[in-house]
This record gives sequence, structure tokens and C-alpha cells, in this order.
Amino acid sequence: MTIDRKNSRPLDVHRWSDHPEAKSLVDAIWNKYFPDSFKHKGKGNRPTSSYKKQFKVLLLDLYVAWLEDPDMAIGIGMSKRFYKAKSRYNSLYISALMIRIVHQYKSANLVYLKTGSELSGMTTRLWSTEKLRSYFNDCKLTQFDFSGIDSQEVIVLNNTDYSVNKRKSLSLEYEDSDFDSISLMREQLQSYNQLLWKSFIDIPTLERPYIEREIIVKGKKKLERIHPNQSTKFVRRIFYRGDWNLGGRFHGGWWQRVGEDWRRQIYINNEPTVEQDYSGLHINLLYGLEGVQPEGDPYHLDLILDVDANEQRAILKGLVLIALNAATPKKAFQSFRKKQPVGSFTKKLKDKELNPLLEAFKEKHPLIKDSLCCDKGVSLMKLDGKITATVINYFTNKAIPILTIHDSYITQHRYTGLLKEVMNAAISEELNGLKVNIKQDGAGIDQIQAFRNMDRSNVNDYKYDSIRTYKATKGYTLRMKEHNQWLEGYYS
Repeated sequence: MTIDRKNSRPLDVHRWSDHPEAKSLVDAIWNKYFPDSFKHKGKGNRPTSSYKKQFKVLLLDLYVAWLEDPDMAIGIGMSKRFYKAKSRYNSLYISALMIRIVHQYKSANLVYLKTGSELSGMTTRLWSTEKLRSYFNDCKLTQFDFSGIDSQEVIVLNNTDYSVNKRKSLSLEYEDSDFDSISLMREQLQSYNQLLWKSFIDIPTLERPYIEREIIVKGKKKLERIHPNQSTKFVRRIFYRGDWNLGGRFHGGWWQRVGEDWRRQIYINNEPTVEQDYSGLHINLLYGLEGVQPEGDPYHLDLILDVDANEQRAILKGLVLIALNAATPKKAFQSFRKKQPVGSFTKKLKDKELNPLLEAFKEKHPLIKDSLCCDKGVSLMKLDGKITATVINYFTNKAIPILTIHDSYITQHRYTGLLKEVMNAAISEELNGLKVNIKQDGAGIDQIQAFRNMDRSNVNDYKYDSIRTYKATKGYTLRMKEHNQWLEGYYS
């Protein structure tokens, strides 16, 4: 059996269940395939987390991967450097003992294994064999029978950032006393994750429980699968470069990994949604920090490239956002091209074509020109992270689930007017009354009703049937039924 390395995810070191079915599955396989040599003997220190406990984490995560997508593999480190048992990011104390456990799984023909390497930059992948799946087929555990979100650390301090280039990152240890608001941020985000955990967030047009998107790997097109389910709703707040004053954005949630065409189809608790976002947020934040209210479209320029006005605007916007996060113009141009589709016109744009565009933008915005190509973006992310925290906390306190994609937000369509009010208030509070235009993708029923209540001659132009809805597939209906049945038991 072959496996696609890209259709994989890292081992979830917090995978756990106290369900009787989980105990039966674990005991059956442990007792049959793991010899006495895995039991602690002698007078030495007993490991913080036993072999059987770590065996259980891996087994349950293999089961969940199989449950979500039989073709999915798990990525796992096979070197001691991957493991730090006593860490705030590893509440079950998974250690290098896992390496020996993996080898025993392989020896017992319970997993297939595709070895990784430092050179490839990929960890080892493993997935269940037919022998192990025969046990899975007899198991009645569902995705709702697993716990773990309460034990996971939600406030993360990284030594790298998420700005220009995606690089490997390392989560740093810290003390809650290192920064005044860590405990409060954690409490608020844990409440938010609990709300997401209890909410049904899916796409009604999906028959199978995954989205396939095209990605480029080493110059070749491949399909990557994204799975909307209980396991992929967890959100963390990440600070960058080992500095509590940099970043603080919210990461996680499968909706952050899909494009606008999929996001507009999202339903929350079986209701259509609307996405709203701040227009040109980081440019507006730069002006706001200078105490100036910007006017007009910041990305409108006379034609410089041999394209139409809309295409040039899109190119400029992408370039400027990258320039805010780049240290030099050359790095900005390189990063811009790297992000463009293979074979596209924009992929072929040279420095001598991009530089006049960037210089024209600076000429139009002299007040903020010195913020470009000087690594400013990561500090602006602290501001948009604070704004997003305000929006999240407002809706969490009202038990209204909201999804975030950094500076844009998705709500059920009956809360679009409320969301707009909260977004306006959040940025105004952060920047002393600054106003930023808010774009909206779709109509909200609350906004339509408010408009129709007005005495307006064009009231019939705002109809309820303009709300975007989608026909539910059988797969979606079944997933919703399973979620609702679990939720009933959750509250009983």
C-alpha cells in the first residue's frame, strides 16, 4: 500500500479517550503484540509517561486518522530531538520512548512506515495496516469520544514568525509571569475553543468529509486534503520570535486553510454565514499610528504594468503586504514571486518591473513609506491580534461561534450587523477613533430586515432570497446528525 506524504498530519500528542471502547481496543492490541520488555523493570526512575500510555496515544491517533480519512498518514519524529517530555506543549508527556513503540508497531505488522530524513525535510510517515484496521472495524468509537482540548496549551511563544516565508518553528518554554496577560488570554481562548468544540462547522456541499486543494510541491501539482471535523477546529494564539510584543495572531481552524470559494459555503450550526473583513487593514493601521485617517483606495495607482487596472491593483496589494513583512526590497520581490502560481504572468515579473510599482506606492503614501521593507509587519500583527481578540471575546461571551482568518471574520448570517458594529468598535478603541472600511461577502438576514424596516423606495431590492444557501449532501446531513446526537449526550 502506498501513501501520499502530503496527505498527512503530525501526531497529536494530546489524543486521549477514557471511553470503554478505547480501553478495550488498547488492551487487546497491547496484550497481544507488546511483550513484557515494554513493562518498566528495575530500580531506575519510572518514565513520566509509561510505554502503555504513549502506546495508547499513538494507537488512538492512528484510529482517528483512519476514521477521518483511510488514506491519511501520521507524521512522527524518529529522533530524540523531536521529544521534550516536560513541556507545557506536551501535557501527556510523550517522550523518546515513542521511537521504540513505533518500531514495535512495525515489527508486529500493525503499521506501514515511510522513513523520513533531514535531507528531505520530512518526518517519518506511518499509517495503519490491514491487520490493525481489522481491529478498527470492530471498534465503535466516534470522533466525539475523544478529549484533549482542555489539556492543550493555547498560548504559544515561537522562535520564528509567520510573515514572509513559512519556516520551521520551535515553541519556546515560558512562565505565566513572563507577560502580564498570559493567564487571561489563556482563559479567554480556552472558552472560545470550548464553544467551537460544541459547534457544528461544516460545508453542506461536501459529500465526503474533506476538501481537496491543489498545491505545488517541488514544481509538481499535487492535491492536499483538508478535513473539517472535531479535530481541526482547535485555535491557538501564537507570538513570534520569542517576543510577547510581536504577533499574537490566532492560528488553527481548518477554515484558515481554504480559499474564499470554500469559505463562503461554510455553515455554522446548519446556518449560512457571511464573511466580513477590514479593507487594507495594515495600511490603515500605519496611518492610524500616525494619527491620520486615510482616504480613498490605498492601492489605486495610474497604470504602470501592462495589465488592466484591477489586475495591477491586485498585484500591488500583494506586493505591499509582502513588503511590510520583508527586510529589504529584494527579499520582498523574491517572496512575491515565490507565492505566485507556476506559469503565471505574475511569476515572471522581474525586480525592474516590481520596483517602479513599489516606488509609486511610496510616492502616494509618503507618511508611511518608511514602514515598507523594514520588517514592520510582525509588529502590526500584534495590533490586528488584539483587535481579533476583542471580537472573539465579545462573541464568545454571548455564546455565538465566530471564525477568524486574521483580519476577517465569519458569522452566521443573522449576526452580520452585530459583527460590523463590534469590528468598528474594536479598531476605534485600539486607534483612538480610526475608521476602516469593512467589506462584506454576501447578505445578512439581520441587515436585510433592518433595511426593509426603513421607509425606503428601493426596499424591494433587498430580498431574503439574496441570502446565499446551499443544498445539503447526504454526507453533510449524516455528519450533522452525528454531531447533534453527541451534543444531546454532552448536555444530558
